[in-house]
Amino acid sequence: MATIPWFRFLHILIALWLVGGLFAGPMVRAQIRRTSDLAQQAFGLRLAWRLTAVFVLPGMFLAGLFGFYLVGALNYPFSMLWVHISAAIWLVLLLVTAFYLTPRARAAARAAEASLKAGSATPEMRKALANKLPGILWDVTALGVVVLTLLMVLKPT
Repeated sequence: MATIPWFRFLHILIALWLVGGLFAGPMVRAQIRRTSDLAQQAFGLRLAWRLTAVFVLPGMFLAGLFGFYLVGALNYPFSMLWVHISAAIWLVLLLVTAFYLTPRARAAARAAEASLKAGSATPEMRKALANKLPGILWDVTALGVVVLTLLMVLKPT
């Protein structure tokens, strides 16, 4: 049980890593929308991909793993409602991030690179910039992490 404080520390640190990436996303999207410069748009799309690949996806996965470990190590019954709700929200957020947001961000970054090489926005880049769903899901994911934090702190029965 001497390792529990370290696991709790790592869980919180990884959650901060995740939140850093998630909360930076709206600022990056806002800058992409505000500019018509191809290089700046491409930089923004590459940055969004890096935020997803380096912060959001690994943070989501590892924070969940450490969280599940802590639920068991701290003897919270897995039958508690807040544990079920937290697990369901985490799983949905992980699946959305892994199978929708990450592939879209990677495709947009590749389209941005191709656009820079071509000297003008390719149809793929224009399509990626026009698609509002990734931004909406990104924001919903951030809200989901806020709800998860609330559940972890309050632990309602």
